[in-house]
Amino acid sequence: MNASTRLIPVLLLCALAGCNNPAGLAVADPGLERVNAYIECYNGVEQPIHEGFQTYTGWMKDPEAGPTGKEAQPRSPGKVLSHRVEYCGQPLSEALAKVPATSLDAAARQYQQAFLALNTLIERADGYFTREDYRRDGGEGMRSQHAPLMQAYADFFKASEAMDAALEKNENDRRAAQLKQIEESEGRSLAYYHLRLVGDGKQLAMAFQGEAPDVAVLRGQLADYQALVTEIQNGGVGKDDPMWGHVQRSADKLVRTAGRGVERLEQGKPITADALAAERKASGSWLTTDPEGAQSTILDAYNDLVTTSNRMR
Repeated sequence: MNASTRLIPVLLLCALAGCNNPAGLAVADPGLERVNAYIECYNGVEQPIHEGFQTYTGWMKDPEAGPTGKEAQPRSPGKVLSHRVEYCGQPLSEALAKVPATSLDAAARQYQQAFLALNTLIERADGYFTREDYRRDGGEGMRSQHAPLMQAYADFFKASEAMDAALEKNENDRRAAQLKQIEESEGRSLAYYHLRLVGDGKQLAMAFQGEAPDVAVLRGQLADYQALVTEIQNGGVGKDDPMWGHVQRSADKLVRTAGRGVERLEQGKPITADALAAERKASGSWLTTDPEGAQSTILDAYNDLVTTSNRMR
């Protein structure tokens, strides 16, 4: 079983793109609160679940076979923080109860069910490892809990893929409609550029994923994104909004990090997690931090852009 390494949060949605409603353009969207409840659940638990899975399986010789009970340093997957769990609890249940139904509901409901089932087993396993019960039961608890826990992870990852696809389609459809509406109503305003910066930034970050990204395609996307950032800065967009400066700096960081990624690929240097790990092992390096331009650092730069953008809501 392979957990996806694509941990890209979804941008919280606003009635209009920039979250600072333009004058004369108020749009009521009763479904917005529901969609954001789905997004907050997804953004809240994806990363800790994936990180916990890697921690839990990392000390086993064969995660599919499970622990033998003789491992020297077994580790818990670690509990998901309570406020993150809550995102997928009552707020999500209330959102799912709203009518009329939407195309996102089925994926969100399955995601909630898969997460809650998995989280119950994670908390049980965490207690077992925290108490070090394995030191007194010969590892029997480790062995008996492993198969149900791994099945729950598999169910969650399947639901996660469906949720990701549903949110991605919803996000793209809304963004296209909002960009068209804003540009027709008020031109290329702060709200327009805000949506473009995040949406195009996501496409740039995703282009670096996979085992063999196309360098020529990456160069083109990077040039286009850099041109967008330059257009925004030269036009003085958002100069009166103190928060916009943070968004611009995050976009600059994404351009720089993506540029380093292109350079590494042109020089034949690795950017994937597996290739970097193999390089470190071969060289005997103790470094654990990925170099700028690695896939992980490009995702981190995009995630930072999303975080600063969400603060403009």
